[in-house]
This record gives sequence, structure tokens and C-alpha cells, in this order.
Amino acid sequence: MVNHAIDNYIKQRSSGSQVDPRLEAIVERMIEGCFAVKEYAQVIGIAIESQRLDVLERALLSGDTKQLLSYVQNDCVDLISSIHLQTQVQELLVKVHMRFDEPEYEAICLCLSKLNNPEKTAEILSVLIKDEENADRVLSAYQIAFDLDANATQEFTKAVVAQLDLLQNSKGEKDESDEQGEGAVVSKVKAILSGDETLKLHLEFLFQNNKTDLNILNRSCKLMDSRVSIAHNAITFANAFMHAGTTIDSFLRNNLEWLSRASSWSKFSATAALGVIHRGQIKHGFDLLQPYLPMDTTSASPFSEGGAFFALGLIHACHGSEKVTSYLQEALVTYQGQNAEILQHGACLGLGAAGMGSGSEEMTRALLTVLYADSAISGEAAALALGMVMMGTNHEATLKDMLLYAKETVHEKIIRALSTGIGLVMFGRKQEADPLVERLLEEEDPLLRLGAVHTITMAYCGTGDNNAIRKLLHLAVSDVKDDIRRAAVTGLGFILLRSPEQVPRMVELLSESYNPHVRMGSALALGISCAGTGSKAAIAILEPMLKDAVDFVVEGATIALAFILIQQNDTFEPKVADVRKRFAEIVETKNAEVVSKFGAAISQGIIDAGGRNVTIGLTTSDGQLNAPACAGMLLFTQFWYWFPLAHFLALSFKPTALIAVNKDLKMPNISLTCNARKGMFTYPPKVEQP
Repeated sequence: MVNHAIDNYIKQRSSGSQVDPRLEAIVERMIEGCFAVKEYAQVIGIAIESQRLDVLERALLSGDTKQLLSYVQNDCVDLISSIHLQTQVQELLVKVHMRFDEPEYEAICLCLSKLNNPEKTAEILSVLIKDEENADRVLSAYQIAFDLDANATQEFTKAVVAQLDLLQNSKGEKDESDEQGEGAVVSKVKAILSGDETLKLHLEFLFQNNKTDLNILNRSCKLMDSRVSIAHNAITFANAFMHAGTTIDSFLRNNLEWLSRASSWSKFSATAALGVIHRGQIKHGFDLLQPYLPMDTTSASPFSEGGAFFALGLIHACHGSEKVTSYLQEALVTYQGQNAEILQHGACLGLGAAGMGSGSEEMTRALLTVLYADSAISGEAAALALGMVMMGTNHEATLKDMLLYAKETVHEKIIRALSTGIGLVMFGRKQEADPLVERLLEEEDPLLRLGAVHTITMAYCGTGDNNAIRKLLHLAVSDVKDDIRRAAVTGLGFILLRSPEQVPRMVELLSESYNPHVRMGSALALGISCAGTGSKAAIAILEPMLKDAVDFVVEGATIALAFILIQQNDTFEPKVADVRKRFAEIVETKNAEVVSKFGAAISQGIIDAGGRNVTIGLTTSDGQLNAPACAGMLLFTQFWYWFPLAHFLALSFKPTALIAVNKDLKMPNISLTCNARKGMFTYPPKVEQP
């Protein structure tokens, strides 16, 4: 009875209608009862759902305030469906944090990044930097900068850097001692915010600890007929993933004959793979790709040069400097003629990767110009890049342009890419996306309805929202188009990525569907949500799918198993050895379908990604959604239509390293005590050559 009263009270409060005084009295008594027995977590839940910020503030101040603040920030805020309410709660958290004599500035700045308040963030960093006598405060500034680089958008971190410059310039002339003191600290903070320091540390870790087993790659290369485009692409992606971020491209140099067999778009993918391998080498990106980039306004090898543009964007993914983005924008207009669309395709994808989450209107205008040229090849890439650049902004004008053009163009590739791009623009917008979803679901064009699926998937990513799950399940079993059904089931993995234990139960029946597209979608949903967990329940569902009669279901199952078992060894999960052996058997089987072989080959790359030193990280170490990683995973799933998009999976890779730095941003010599067995951290044994 009380539960029913609370539900009705929440419904009336949320709808803005008149609240029944009797319901209010019941809920007030319930709240007071919780306060009396110090059940503050229950009060917080009711307060947030009923939008009672006064009760929420009282609860935060009544108990262990710091612990409750952490609980609300980490476990509650991201589950709020209303962006308006989420903003109000974040503002309240900042207000309560500031009551302390020594506020937790790390938590405050995380809230400010969600509120898109770079001015206040820069002020806090400036205050911490100025307190040179207190070394801990300077270290706090560094930690905040690292947290913002990991959790905030590129647009926000660049705005904070700009504000720090303004605050520095407003001080007037700087003396020499300041250059050595405060000025040097500010420079380090800006270097961290720009991603330079994190990328440098990750590159060093991945290079020094690379444990790639080239025997696997060489064997697959010999067994698969590289004259067939799909087989050549499979080895390209396997090599790219295995060496992602390690900067080691020895396989390409040692297999020049294999590389020379690449033609057309296979050559595009092979060149773009350099961007995955050298991802993060932002200081040497141009130098590395100089042999492949076009030398002047004429194109000699359009597929290789287009791939180089894409590679440049991947190297600078989410950390696009002015030099890189300007160069790629210029490439969109410089190259005209017969092969222009191939070069523009690579430049658009590169610009989207480098400018991801930047919200740049200048890039948007450049991409719209390419889109309006109505070329299926360059228009597809421009549509995807628009979504990447404007990711999570809910930018009204851009959405309007994308929707209008999706109805005007006759190219299916462009409409499908616009559908994906629209989903990216609505990333994390939750209820704000509902009107757009309803509008798209009413469209007769199945490609626009596919846009509704991607919009639900991205808008509610990681929230576990029941209404979103209900909509996707309905589409998965009722829509007449297989593409929509597959995408809807796959979307469940994104929405439930924070609750991976729920997914096996949810998709178990779907994995046995008569429709192979639904079966593949359920495999990918398991892989995405349970990535890196070694989930036994998920493996139990996927193993029988390796024997499915349909080749692309086997492909989906192998990829999903690679996601789940990445960074797992036999000590963690005894099935690892069997799964690796099964991948090799599929590649070796002569009469196996080429699509199944493709899935097995790239799965060998995924399970050993980054020199066996990365995992799939769709959330950050703080538990926040990793927006670029989620976008990369969604774009990876589009390899179904266009193989080169598989390279975007590299955005989801997260190094599995514990890295500490001192006040000079150097790694100190430290020793850590680990009580786990050594066998839990050993690399899988290398495969013996036959």
C-alpha cells in the first residue's frame, strides 16, 4: 500500500500536476521514518525520483555527508532520466561540497564538467595552483586535470585551457621566478588537460610491455587468401588491434608482399591501420604518415592517401589540435576531380575522430558542405563525422540539417550514416531524445527507423532505463526489417553496460530466435555489456552459437567472446584456451564460410589487443561513461555495412596499467603489495609454430 502511494506521489510530482495532500502526508511520514532510523540512502532515492531537492539536501547534511555525496554522484546521478533534474542535482552537490572548510575539489570539478562550467573549473584550478606552499594542493590540481581529461568532453577541456590562459593574462606581466613556479605548474596542468601527458604515459606502457604473439598473426595470414578483399581486411584489422597503441608496425614491414596485394578499399583500410597502431603519437603523427599523405593538390594513390587522412585522425582521436583539424578541413576542399570522394571519405572520418566531442561549428560547416555534394562515398563519411564532432550536444540546428537531408537524398549509405550520426549527437541526452525517437519511429523509411534505434541506444547508454529497454525489445521482435531488429538487440548491451549480469538472462531466449539477425544482435549485446568480465553466463550462451548454421552469427559470437575474454587468462577463466583454439580452428578450416573466418581472425586481434595490455573500457576508472569509447563501439558495429569503420574499436581500448606520477609528472620508483596469485596476472602462453 505504501509502495503504491509512493509510486503515485512520484508520478504526480514528475508530471507537474496537483499532488494529492493525502499522498503527500503518507510520503512525508515515510521520509521522517527513514530519517529517524538513519536510512539516508532510501530518502535520497525517494527525493531524487520525486524531485524533492529540499529533502535531498537535508539527507546529505544529516548523515556522513562526504560518503553520501559520493553515493549520489557515483550511483545515482547518471540514472536520472531528466537532464533538467540531473543538472539541478549536480548544482546541489556543488553547493553542499562548498560548505566544507576543505572541499573535495576533485568531486566538485567532476560536477562542474557535467554542468559544462569551464569558468568555475578554471578558477578552482587556479586557486589550487597559486597555493605553492601546499604541495598537496598542486598535486590535487594535477589529479583534477587527469580526471577531466578522462571524463570530460574535448570541448570542455579546451574551454578550461582557454580560461586558464585568460586568468594568466589578466595578472599582467610575469616575473622570472613566476615562470619557474606558478607558470610552470599551469603549463603542466594544460598539458594534462590537452591529453599530452596521459597519451605519453600510455604509449610508454604499451610499447615496453608489448607481448603480441606474431605466430598467431603469421599463421592466419598464410591460411587466408589475401587476394580476397574480406580476408585481407581481416588480417589488417587483426594486426591493427593486436598492436593498437604499441607503435610497433613490424608485421607490415615484414609482410610487404601481403601488403602489396591490397587493392581499392583494402588499401584504404591497411593504411588507416597505422592510425590504430600509432594512436596517441600526436607529436609525430604527420611525420609517421608523410610517405602516405598526398604531396600536393593532385592525388597519386587515392585509396592509400584517403586511408592516411583517416589514420591521422585516429592518431589524434579526441585530441585534435588546431593544426590537425585545419589540415583535414583544408583537405575537404583542396582535392577535386575523379578521386576526390575517396580522399574526402578519409578526411571526413579523420576529422570526426580528431574532433570528437569538440562541438566545433566550423568543422560542422565543412562537413555539411561535403554532405550536400550528395556523393554516396564522401557523404557517408561526412554524416558519421557530423555525429562525432557534435557528439552529446543535442545541437538543434545540426540535427535539423541532418534530418532534412536524410529525407532528401536517395543514397541509402548516406541515410544510414545520418541515422548513426543522429544517435551520436543525442549521446547521454536521455529524456530529451524521446520526442525525436517518436518522430523517427513513425517514419516509413526503415533507415530512419534505424536512426530511432541508435538514438535510444546512445541517449540512454549505461542508464539501464526500463522504458528504453522496453522500446528496444519491442522493436527487436516486431519490426519487419532485419537490420532494425539486429540493432535493437545490440542496443541492449549499451544500455545495460553497467549491469552486465542482467544481460544474459535478458537475451537468452533471443539468442535462440529463428531470425539469425536477432541471434547476432544478442551475441554483440552480450559482448558489449560483459566486455572484459569473463562472464560465465555469457560464455555459456555464446559457445553453442559458434556452431550456428549461419555464417554471420558465428562471426558475431566470435567477436563477442573476444570482448568478454579480453585480458583473461586460464587462471581467471579456464575456457580461454578452448576459445582461442576454436578461433584458430575456424581460420584453419578450408570449407568454413569466409564471413566466419573474418570474425575469427579479427577476434584473435581483439582478444590480444594492445600487445595483450588493454581491455574494453566503456566506463572510466571513476565509473563515468567513457563517451568516445561508447561512440567507437557503436561505429565498430557498423562494420556490417562498411569494413573500414571497424578501426573505431580502438577508441574503446583502455590500457590495464596502474600509473603514478610525482609533482614533476615523472613516474617514481614505487613498489606495490599484491596478495593475488602471480598466475592471475601471467600472459597467455605463445602459440607454437606447427
